[in-house]
Parts: sequence; structure tokens; C-alpha cells
Amino acid sequence: MSVEFAIRPVGYVRSEISDRKAMPTWGATAAVEILPEYADALLKIEKHSHLWIFGWLGQGRDERNVLQVIPRGVVDRSPSGLHGVFAVRSPARPNPIGLTAARVISIDGLTILLDRLDFMEGTPVLDIKPYLATRDLIFSANHGQLGQPRTREDLRESLMTQAVQFHGQARGDLALAARIIEHYRATHCELSDPGHYAVTAPVDRPVLIDGLIGITRSTPGRGTLQFGPSGVVQVGNVTYTLLTAADTDAQSILAALDDELFTAN
Repeated sequence: MSVEFAIRPVGYVRSEISDRKAMPTWGATAAVEILPEYADALLKIEKHSHLWIFGWLGQGRDERNVLQVIPRGVVDRSPSGLHGVFAVRSPARPNPIGLTAARVISIDGLTILLDRLDFMEGTPVLDIKPYLATRDLIFSANHGQLGQPRTREDLRESLMTQAVQFHGQARGDLALAARIIEHYRATHCELSDPGHYAVTAPVDRPVLIDGLIGITRSTPGRGTLQFGPSGVVQVGNVTYTLLTAADTDAQSILAALDDELFTAN
């Protein structure tokens, strides 16, 4: 049975990104401007640190007929690289609805500033819902890799973002966790996610432990995370001897050379 219905935007995205190809993988800082007639819907929205933003991606009707795509980062561009659009986050889909969870930076009247939004300038916003950790967080979730990062720098940004999302703020030892896993994946997995990690972390570096958990999903209860002596991280059969202190700032670690951060054996 076919049903037609109308969708009205509740606001619009304000972003410096106006070209889909220029959109960073993790999105960019952007704002949502709510239309005045929906001002009352914002009551007590400040209770929430993160929000789900639903956007209308607005591509042409020809893209609505595309049911299989090759995701960004998939090296195999042949038919064997195809994925159904329900299995990926492609903007080409039967109904071009986008969904992104983002952290609230500030709220000023009808404007909500968000840390990362992968919607372009002018994207109509269909709805906003609170991200609820008690319902939406599924830490044990896993998925097969859709594509691999183009460069180590892209991988570094992705790993750091995952660590910060788990821990809550950028810290030096989170960056160190990202750099260790970046090195491991670059030297042993051709940048790909191995899908399973066995990690030993120093018991006296709790922020580093947070970073490794957030990136690898390793946990003591599943036997994939163990605790060891100070100054040493082991990933698989690779031992990393740490050369940086826990209070080193995150940007310095992200910019440093590998051999300034650790030795790997």
C-alpha cells in the first residue's frame, strides 16, 4: 500500500561545508538554526550533552533509485565491492534521510552549535531527539569494516575521535592510545581494522586504558584486556615501550613522530 505524507523542516544546518565531496569523514563543526515556530520544542534541551539530528539530504530523485553503492574507502571498485544502501551510510537511498549524533557545544536562542555534523550548509533538519546513554549506547556492538582509511593521518583522526567519545575529553594519553593503535594497524594490518584485539595496558595509566578500550573495544570481562607493568602496552604480539609521560598534551602527541612516543618490538 502506497501512502503519501508531507514532511516539514524544523530548522536548517549552517555549515562552512557546501560541497559533499569536501565533507570530512567525521563531519565538521556546524549549527542548527531552529525555525521560530518550533521554539517551544527546545524547552529543557540543555539537559542533554548529545543530540540526534535528522536531516533531509536533498539529492536528486535519480539517487533514490540507487540500491547498491561502493562505500568510500573500499578499494575494490568492481561489483564485488558493492553494498546495499541499508548496510552503509551512503546519502543515496530510497528516502534521503540522514542521521547523526553530535555533541552540543552551546545553545544560543534558536541556534544549537554542534561539534561534528556531516550535513552540508542549508540541509533541512527534520527532527531532533536527545541521545540517551541508557538506551542508545551499545558498547558491545560490532560491524564488518566497510572501507579502510586513505592515510595514516585519516586513521589517526578516526581513532582519536573514538577515544574522546569514550572518555569525554581530549587528553594526552588518549592521543597516545590512538597513536599506538595507528602504528599497529599501519605496520600489521595495512591500516585495516583487524576486528579483534588482545591488549595489555599499564595499570597506572587510567586515561590510556580508557583510550585503548574506546578504540579496540577490549574489556577485562571478555578477556581481551589485561593489565601489566608501568610503561608498557602490548597489542597482539607487539610490545610498545612508552617514552612519554601521562601529562603530555594531546596535540604534542598527535604531531610527534612514532619514535618520539614509543619503541615497538
